[in-house]
Amino acid sequence: MAVLKKIYKIWETEYYFIEAVLENIWWENIINKSFEKKLKLIVEQIIKNNKVLGFKNKFSISILFTGDKKINQLNKKFRKINSPTNVLSFPSMPIDINTNNFLDLDCNSSIFLGNIVISSDTLIKEANNEKKIEENHLIHLFIHGVLHLLGYDHETSYDAKIMETLEIKILKSLNINNPYKEII
Repeated sequence: MAVLKKIYKIWETEYYFIEAVLENIWWENIINKSFEKKLKLIVEQIIKNNKVLGFKNKFSISILFTGDKKINQLNKKFRKINSPTNVLSFPSMPIDINTNNFLDLDCNSSIFLGNIVISSDTLIKEANNEKKIEENHLIHLFIHGVLHLLGYDHETSYDAKIMETLEIKILKSLNINNPYKEII
């Protein structure tokens, strides 16, 4: 994957502040071409379909758009898995989706949800292997990453079903097909 000087992006609305670092040319092309234009709608659908984001405060997220080398290093360091992955999420605070502890926060400032890292190399491989549109796969990985920041996981089949059902619902509202092989 071609390397370029890092590009920094900031996207902000009344609901969110997202800062991003793009580390290769592929990211610059896909982000500028389509993702950036749809980001507000994507986040609105996450908020609309998610009981955890019921708070009134603006939230912020940091995203690193990188490649397999960097995400492999992070995966090895933080998850003890020595291989690249498509997306990693690092929540800023522990969240229990069953207690909605975000709703108890009483502050006037933005709430930092955490960091997301997405690998272009793995995203492209998966999209090609699974015959998905790269942009749609990116949107899915972004939603998946944000849901992890909000306390969702897929460690058990029960939790996976909850998370995947929510992902499918959000993606459907964006006119993106179910990314999972099985219909839930």
